[in-house]
This record gives sequence, C-alpha cells and structure tokens, in this order.
Amino acid sequence: MVRKKKKFLIFTDLDGTLLDADNYSFKEALPALKEVKKRKIPLILSSSKTRAELELYQKKLKIEDPFISENGGAIFIPPRYFNMVSLSNHRQLPGELRKKGKYLVLELGTPYQQIRRKFLEVFDELNLKVVGFGDLKAEEISSLLNLSS
Repeated sequence: MVRKKKKFLIFTDLDGTLLDADNYSFKEALPALKEVKKRKIPLILSSSKTRAELELYQKKLKIEDPFISENGGAIFIPPRYFNMVSLSNHRQLPGELRKKGKYLVLELGTPYQQIRRKFLEVFDELNLKVVGFGDLKAEEISSLLNLSS
C-alpha cells in the first residue's frame, strides 16, 4: 500500500492573530513564520482587510500565496500559482475565476455597485434621502467623523 504524503495549508486572520492587536507588529510570529516558510507550507491570509491592505502585509511578510480579502468577498491567486493557466489567455480560466489586475480572482461577495443600486431602489420607494460614503468627498467624511484631514 502506497501512503500519500499529507500536504498542509495554513489559513490565518491578521488582527489579533498573526498581528499583535495593540501595535500590529508580527514580531512575535516571526519564528513560526520562518518555520512555515522552511517547510514550504502555504500561508493564506484571510481577513476583513481590503486587497490593497493585504498586499502590503503579503509584501512585508514575503508571502506569495493566495489570500482572501474582505471577510471572504474574494480570493486572490497569484499568476501561475497552481500552474493552471497563463494570465495572457483568460478564456481558459476554470469556473468563476476571472483575470483582475495581476491575479486570478474568485469573487464570492456581491459587488459594491450592485448592493448600492439595490439600497437606492429601496430608499427611493420609501421616499428617503440617503447619502453614502461614496457620495462624499474625503474632506466631508473627515468632518463627519471628526478626523483630521
């Protein structure tokens, strides 16, 4: 009987898990991160953070594995990560994967524009005037939230 070698993946949140909750440092996790790299175990960040925020941590931590943004809203897979397809020919992508920037992306959440459109339809039916962050300038948001600009 041939035994298959087990393969592992590590999924981790950032805030208060991989990163210190008080200062956002990953210093305490460095020994574990080095061991994970040594063993070539994929480390998949999964967070409420946006793609841009996660890309910063991927760069800081020297991680080149897929990551999951916005509480499962999308999965970003680096090109050729699974040796699936070339990004130059996106007509060959399997399933719901789409080329988006430098990644193959599986969008699991409803796009913001679609959600916003539905909310506006409901508010219109109820004759309610609504203003969202998307309707405001950065200065207006700062003022509303008492933030310095």
